[in-house]
Amino acid sequence: MGDDHFSIDTIEAPVGTKRVSDSTGTQFLSTAEAARMLGLSTTLVQTLVDQGDLKGWKTRGGHRRISLTSIDEYQSASRSTMGVAVKSVIKPRITVVVEDPDLLRQLMSANEAWNFPVEVTFFDSVTEALLELSTRRPDMMVVEMSMPRLQQEKTLQALENFNSRGRSPLSVVLVTAETDLLSSSASHSPTAIQVVSGPVTRVWMHAYLTGVVASCKI
Repeated sequence: MGDDHFSIDTIEAPVGTKRVSDSTGTQFLSTAEAARMLGLSTTLVQTLVDQGDLKGWKTRGGHRRISLTSIDEYQSASRSTMGVAVKSVIKPRITVVVEDPDLLRQLMSANEAWNFPVEVTFFDSVTEALLELSTRRPDMMVVEMSMPRLQQEKTLQALENFNSRGRSPLSVVLVTAETDLLSSSASHSPTAIQVVSGPVTRVWMHAYLTGVVASCKI
């Protein structure tokens, strides 16, 4: 954004307390407000802004301001990406892949306690999860990738190949330290695969499932 937008910084209240508008009347929200609206963590919202999935800018104080219009568009796109199949079932099916055994046990236990109206299937192996796609396709998939970069690229390619064969692409979130993973992909077509910074934690997973429930309007 140009410098003219930074003038708003002189009249706005602290982060999370007030919406602001520019000269065109466009409303902007703080990161915390956007996170509450989307049902996501503030870290994930910041990542979406950095990736260009949400439109925003920074004040002179370094605080993000996110366009309310882009939040609405992101919610609409997310619902569209999830496909008609999500709306036709009582509980969306989500596959979660976490190779760390301790974290996997924590997430499985937490998921039972949360009792979200979603069906979550956990795997401790990316290979097993990919094989399962051919027989029982989920509506969404989360993969924490802590393996070497080359193996992560192969996993990304396998998921892109899977999506290229179906009518409705599988919505996938890859959680990895390799945030430029998509840029190394040979595919230049629009993708339903998102790459976000990790790690996966109980807080992150709770925020993700909250977002799924909100998007599906369960």
